[in-house]
Amino acid sequence: MYKNFKRFFLTVLLALPLIMAGFFGEGAQAAEKNPCAAKNPCAAKKNPCAVKNPCAAKNPCAEKPKPIRKAGIKDSAKLMEMGNKLWNDKKLGTSGAACATCHAEGKGLKKAPFPKYIKMADDILTLDQMINFCLLNPMKGKPLPGNSVEITALAAYAQANAKEEGGAVNPCAVKNPCGKKK
Repeated sequence: MYKNFKRFFLTVLLALPLIMAGFFGEGAQAAEKNPCAAKNPCAAKKNPCAVKNPCAAKNPCAEKPKPIRKAGIKDSAKLMEMGNKLWNDKKLGTSGAACATCHAEGKGLKKAPFPKYIKMADDILTLDQMINFCLLNPMKGKPLPGNSVEITALAAYAQANAKEEGGAVNPCAVKNPCGKKK
């Protein structure tokens, strides 16, 4: 009996390191798969600590912004003055019409925010797009660039002078608005 116990004991003693090595081997593999399970995650083969920290990145808003036009607009009064001149300028097109021809004193300009459906264009437009639609169609002119001071001035003037009452004059009723030859 003593011999059997001795054999069993020796077998267990010899097998125990193998069993323990296998167990801890799986644990070591698990630690490699999960960097948080390792004692030092930054010492792993694939270092999760080496990933760039987005919070340490340079703040893009700290740099001087790139302007959308050569000279920024800072004076609202001058902008509105320019808008008034452009609103009444028949030279923006070739039909002899100005913005004020159809929208005298802001009539027909709804205060509803843009973008919105415009029946005349049969489309949903922003205010800048609507201004350019009028420049192209009833006024027979050229559209203004989206970043221009002129489009900003016309948009500001139109918004400031919008009247809910009254309708716009039908541009097709204006003397030869579409450039048609008689």
